[in-house]
Amino acid sequence: MQKETSYGIIPLQKKNNKWEVLLVQPHQGWWGIPKGHADQGETEQEAAERELSEETGLHVANYLSQEPILERYRFFLRKQFIDKTVVYFLAEVTGTVTLQVEELKGSQWLPLEQAIHLATYKETKRVLQQTSDFLAHQEKHQKP
Repeated sequence: MQKETSYGIIPLQKKNNKWEVLLVQPHQGWWGIPKGHADQGETEQEAAERELSEETGLHVANYLSQEPILERYRFFLRKQFIDKTVVYFLAEVTGTVTLQVEELKGSQWLPLEQAIHLATYKETKRVLQQTSDFLAHQEKHQKP
């Protein structure tokens, strides 16, 4: 079984005092989080930031946690199983969404609960739920 790792940013913005996340839709039609492979010599965060910028035109303004959220799944491609790990970093982002049309056909900013329902795959839903739980915990402990 081949092992593969990708890196991504969970792109968050606060709108009307609530967190929203950007989901992207590749041409295959599923909804998920921007991610991609590292280039030679890149750190995990550098790869995640580059992929975010290339795919969406957005940039990291502020990391919300130094602890990544991991997504793991298996799939079958070209007659072999791939054991995939995606390392996601939670970050507040800035910029205007400009999609990389070669890879993506759509995107939506959504409140986290709606994003959890729209996300296509179970593992992505779990990652978004972990994000929601983390942000709720952070806000609970920041209020006096």
